[in-house]
Amino acid sequence: MGQLTLLIASVDEDRRGFLAGQLDADGHTVHEADHPAAAVAKLSALAIDVMVLGDLQQPADAPRLLRAVRAGEHPRIHPGLPVITIGAEDELTALRAYESGSDHHLPDDTGYMLLRAVLATVARRTLDDATARHLHVGEIHVDLAALTVTVAGTAVRVSRLEFALLAKFAADPVRVFSKHELARCIWRQQQINGRTVDSHIARLRGRLTQAGAERVLINRWGQGWSLIAT
Repeated sequence: MGQLTLLIASVDEDRRGFLAGQLDADGHTVHEADHPAAAVAKLSALAIDVMVLGDLQQPADAPRLLRAVRAGEHPRIHPGLPVITIGAEDELTALRAYESGSDHHLPDDTGYMLLRAVLATVARRTLDDATARHLHVGEIHVDLAALTVTVAGTAVRVSRLEFALLAKFAADPVRVFSKHELARCIWRQQQINGRTVDSHIARLRGRLTQAGAERVLINRWGQGWSLIAT
């Protein structure tokens, strides 16, 4: 497993300290936060590869924070940020974690070696994302490593959520993606309002069109969206 930059967000100071010490010993860079505002500030300012999210001050704080990240409410935080949640091992707590957008949920008493194995899986996914090819669809160029978009050589400013949407479409440009699939893949949630998906796609289409792209992000009534027509 390569070196990662991690954020441990938890109100439990002893737990944070233990995990930070073990992760640091394994060569990772570790940052800590004990409440939602501090977590948002560090996620926004630092290039965090993975967040380990435990209980915060109030029971609803952690899932609320995770849902906000997945919904793209914080423009400097990528909605696809890998997140490992740690909490009670009962089925309901785990279900709520996954519904909020967790990639992996681990019980409170999980040992460090299992967490390390989960991080290795996440690290492989992060490496795959970082080394993925450039995507070209007509005059649209998506650089997945640099997180940039150009149309006929003109840079297009997009939010991280819009970038994630465009990368999804550009990887299979004629495929029709349903709103449900986009909510699951981009927001990591099942219950995102369809109008939210539509509004983000409409803004992205406006940016691409303004830069000179024509007939992109086609709405297939009752089916979903594709980047270009077949």
